[in-house]
Amino acid sequence: MAVTPLLPLLALGLSALFIVLLRQPAIAFGLADAPGGRKQHQGTVPLTGGLGVFAGFLLVQPLLSVPVSPLLPLYAGMLLLLACGVVDDARDMRSTVKLGVQLGAAALMALWGRLTLEHLGSFPLLGDVRLSWLAVPVTIVAVAGLINAINMMDGVDGLAGGSALSVLGWLAFVAALQSQLSLLAVIVTLASALAGFLLFNLRHPWRRKASVFMGDAGSMALGFAIAWFVVALSQSSRAVLSPVAYLWVVALPVMDTLSLMVRRLSKGRSPFSADRDHLHHIFLRAGFTPGQTTMILMLLVAALGGAGVSLSLAGVPDVLLLAGLLLVFLLHGLFVARAWRTSKALRRLHRATVGRAALHAGAQIVRLRRTRRVGGGRRQAALTGLYLMAFGLGVNLWLVFIGGALATVAAMLASPLFWRDLLRLRLFWISLGLSLYLLLRGMMGAGLEVSSREPLWWGLLAITGLASLPLSWWLAQCRLHWGWLILTTLVGGGFGFMRRADWSLLKQAQFSQPEAWGVPSQTGFMASVGLVMVLAMLLASLQRLGTGWRPSAQLLLTSLAAVLSMIVLMGTGYTTAWLAAAAGGSVYVVATTVLGRHQGYRLGRLGVVALLALLLLGTVSHDWLLPTASPLTQRLVEPLQAIGLGLNGAFDEARALSPGIVERMRLWVQAWQVFQEHWLLGTGHLAPLSEEGTLAGYRDYASLLASVATGLGLVGLVGFTAVVVLPLKALAWACLNRHWHAMWGLGILSCGVTVLVLCLLAMPLYHAGATGFIVLLIAAAQIASFQRDWARRQRASGKGVMPYPA
Repeated sequence: MAVTPLLPLLALGLSALFIVLLRQPAIAFGLADAPGGRKQHQGTVPLTGGLGVFAGFLLVQPLLSVPVSPLLPLYAGMLLLLACGVVDDARDMRSTVKLGVQLGAAALMALWGRLTLEHLGSFPLLGDVRLSWLAVPVTIVAVAGLINAINMMDGVDGLAGGSALSVLGWLAFVAALQSQLSLLAVIVTLASALAGFLLFNLRHPWRRKASVFMGDAGSMALGFAIAWFVVALSQSSRAVLSPVAYLWVVALPVMDTLSLMVRRLSKGRSPFSADRDHLHHIFLRAGFTPGQTTMILMLLVAALGGAGVSLSLAGVPDVLLLAGLLLVFLLHGLFVARAWRTSKALRRLHRATVGRAALHAGAQIVRLRRTRRVGGGRRQAALTGLYLMAFGLGVNLWLVFIGGALATVAAMLASPLFWRDLLRLRLFWISLGLSLYLLLRGMMGAGLEVSSREPLWWGLLAITGLASLPLSWWLAQCRLHWGWLILTTLVGGGFGFMRRADWSLLKQAQFSQPEAWGVPSQTGFMASVGLVMVLAMLLASLQRLGTGWRPSAQLLLTSLAAVLSMIVLMGTGYTTAWLAAAAGGSVYVVATTVLGRHQGYRLGRLGVVALLALLLLGTVSHDWLLPTASPLTQRLVEPLQAIGLGLNGAFDEARALSPGIVERMRLWVQAWQVFQEHWLLGTGHLAPLSEEGTLAGYRDYASLLASVATGLGLVGLVGFTAVVVLPLKALAWACLNRHWHAMWGLGILSCGVTVLVLCLLAMPLYHAGATGFIVLLIAAAQIASFQRDWARRQRASGKGVMPYPA
């Protein structure tokens, strides 16, 4: 079954439309929430978010090419809970009546839909645990419990919807793995409709408060839908996850609800009584804003779900999965039970991170020095080298090499300042040790020979961080050139694309041939990181709309650049680059809550239209540009289907769907086996030693991470992790202490995530331009390490830091 991307977008649009249309009628009929008592929001807020979500969701269902009859109990149960919730929102309903309706909806699922929890997993001494005649009552109770768990999370703007969105994301991933495409289409449309609601409910730097609440109608129906999906996926004959793994996916709302009910019962109160003892209330009392609290708990839900899914796919026994989950439950119980202590710890954490950012939100940017450390010819030579590198990344390897050499020689000549700064950095000694270790392992494995079949060694040497330090030292002193260097990189990438593209094919509208756009992996890499850079600038301009003409001009130019980058990215057909760009853009949006500066300006209609237009372009441009290729969603879903089939041992079916994925799976399995045998120091080889069968001729493990793990072992993994983590830590310090504008830190972070995803799923070091970009990206992150060391020295000397106008 083909899953079109237009229907989820339609669900999102309809959901947003109904939320806007229902606002005034809801207030007129009293379906709104007024502040008072436990409710501390400002103004009267309509409770029609859930109605809008499920109106958009249900109206799209007839357009899906999925069988309707098996899903009728799902729709009926949702409508029943929606009706019950509307009555409860308008006039408080007794908790026992609500529980009866919830049990009735769960009975519809178990008896009419015939979806029950039959298999609970395999455990030592017990074997396969099956419920038999207990399946129906256990399912009804469990479903009602999950409905209440989602409902009780609806206490902070965006928390219930955002957490549910995280859960739905993992469920959609599993549905694709198990080739349950009909269920996948339903899950994706519900998630899209929910995203339409979060536009009005989730707090972020562009929205100070929610303009609509979900209400009991939405949260109960959402909990029922999630329960349906969990049972349908966990009890499928094609299941690739243990049923215990799904407990991890819904762990946070379930354990928060259970612990809360236990505490209420121990105090002699009704388990359904309202109070302010939820987990999110502890974060709020510690000083976190509602938006920050929601984001933290959303990420925690996503992390717990990712842990459960990953561990189950890795083959961890059910007993260990359950033991780990019980440990998480215990930690959560201790955290909440000792709220007076944990609140103090959270308050200190808040002051040290986002609290510091809020303290400086209205302050000026501070700089570390007023005078240039090095000027004259050495500075000009270094700047010339940096601009040559930035322009040459997409054009010519020799420009990158000459520019890097010029900046490095200029740094060497800036003695003793450069050497004094360099030798004080812990990062320098780690990078030096990693480079020496890599040289030693490469020489022992003959990987550094020119004729070696493992050409990755020289690329790895370039990205250990040692080569980036001279560049970052100059960049730390040339802040006014950062924007121009980014612009030079984008211009160079455009020239490089024009040189590599096959214009004879493009003039003939042969867009479906990836080779028409150049080498797909190289062009895809540059287009993905370029798109993320442009997206960061676009979102920064949206945040500052209304402060003058410059943000508007920046919005116009970056929107045009984003459109062109997305068209090139889609044209390459390089799915890995799409995923990397999506990950980088998502991280930018999420990290804005922590590192971003609240400008006090709302996103506005123009911003919403711009973001939705980009999303629409991204989903339709592929099928428009490549009409003879597979649809976009099919190209994204088929690899997941192949992975699921491979996990179930159906390699022939998996190879028919996606031969490349099957080969990658075999390579990754072999890499894991090799790592287990040589886990400490590695083998000294970055490529498979086996030349037999389907693995013959492979120069690597189709993943830079896998090659590093097998060739350099745990020592290499720890070294590269330190080279990444230390600059990022300094980067966070620079943003939180207002030494940098947040957009610089967020841009580097999002580009870094894009590159990390590409390194996880591909081998970008085969292309000189990609390697050069990684070197410059590491240098950009290392700037903060130098600046942090300078700040420490200034504080030690008693001079402090000098402010200057932002």
